[in-house]
Amino acid sequence: MYTLVARNAAIANSYFVGSINRVGTETFPNPFTSGDGKPQHADFGHFYGSSHFSTPDASCTPSLSGHRDGLLISDMDLNLCRQLKDKWGFRMTARYELYAKMLANYLKPDFEPHVISDPLLHKKS
Repeated sequence: MYTLVARNAAIANSYFVGSINRVGTETFPNPFTSGDGKPQHADFGHFYGSSHFSTPDASCTPSLSGHRDGLLISDMDLNLCRQLKDKWGFRMTARYELYAKMLANYLKPDFEPHVISDPLLHKKS
């Protein structure tokens, strides 16, 4: 899941995404509660590591270990971002004048959003 979200973000935004996570279990000197009704605890949970970079063309670097610290260094060809934007034609189908008009309306002090409610949500059985 972790890898898929980063890859999807990289593809959708045509940028490199660094997915960074530490490893091990972090503990604190004073116990605390998470507000979930469970007893106090001093550990913050286990971190699964596996840091990596996702690229705008859906590829990923090999992940770091999930069990020990590491350093990941990677070359990033920033020109790839522009090449993929051109290849996939995202800007060709953008409607910037429409977006600007909609944003101007949303910023007006008297703006009232058009809310559509699902009638089944309020249906009494």
